[in-house]
Amino acid sequence: MLIRGKAPLRISFSGGGSDVSPYCDEYGGCVLSTTIGMHAVGSLAVREDKKINIFSVDYEELVRYELGNEINEGDKLSFVYSVIKRLNPPRGLDLYLHSDAPPGTGLGSSGAISALIVGLINHAFNLMLSKYDMARIAYQVEHDDLGRAVGRQDHYAAVFGGFNFMEFTSAGTTVYPLRIEQWILEELGYHLQMFYTRKKRDSADIVASQVTFYKEKRKDTLDALDEMKAMTREMQRCLVEGRLKRFGELLHDAWLAKIRMNPATANPYLLEIYEAARRHGALGGKILGAGGGGFFVFFTPFTKKGQVSEALKKLGAVPTPLIFDGGGLQTWQVAEQDLNQETEGIF
Repeated sequence: MLIRGKAPLRISFSGGGSDVSPYCDEYGGCVLSTTIGMHAVGSLAVREDKKINIFSVDYEELVRYELGNEINEGDKLSFVYSVIKRLNPPRGLDLYLHSDAPPGTGLGSSGAISALIVGLINHAFNLMLSKYDMARIAYQVEHDDLGRAVGRQDHYAAVFGGFNFMEFTSAGTTVYPLRIEQWILEELGYHLQMFYTRKKRDSADIVASQVTFYKEKRKDTLDALDEMKAMTREMQRCLVEGRLKRFGELLHDAWLAKIRMNPATANPYLLEIYEAARRHGALGGKILGAGGGGFFVFFTPFTKKGQVSEALKKLGAVPTPLIFDGGGLQTWQVAEQDLNQETEGIF
């Protein structure tokens, strides 16, 4: 049996950081995000034995072991075999993984890959997991099993797909899909531009510093998180009502609040990019994910987009197409012989 699948990556507009425990468990959090036309993709072939073979194109790493055995190799892929361990499939498998975005670039790729693996195993062994089950398991593996400082939004965005307003509490996560008129989506896409800074970072380190600030009850962190949640709710209303100029202005306010929440979000290079974009016409923008590098998104009047693009290219940022994708996690079964051609010489 050969199962293929894909899970979309995401951009978040506001609220990132309020989805991180223990803050969201005590005060609640919310995020406004959408999935885009970039994906984590993979193939899973069920074996007749207990052997596990995992190959990641992004990390150029191959891990081999047997179900039930503890392994110490392949630290970069620890979240992959941790998902397999938690789901405990009855047979071995060959797993081939790739993402359209490099790891550590703020588009939620590790959360999408975790969710994708859950989806592939769910399909292969008919585990009958709901969307909420799959997203929750993908998050729990990274946060609980591996002890990583991660937020919850990436895993749920990858599974559900589309434009969503998400709420996070001690009781769990609730996803509210947004019904947005087509003209509003077209107009939003008309104004947005995305740039790759060509800088990677370890998001766990940045999120860990935020958790430390929260536990220390740092006033700027707590105040900024409260402000971000209020902005997120207002941005959601602006989006569904088509008040996009205000949406762009709030994107700027959310960026400033995110820096107050955790100064590690921005470094001098990112600040230079942001200031150049604003100087050449962007109303607002934000670094995607935890910050420190990765991708920027900006809300810019169409007549100013060329000026912003030229200015940021001079600073080394790379314009990247931004396409909305509402598909969410998808898996399907195909002919097994296809895998033999794709993985020859790998497993």
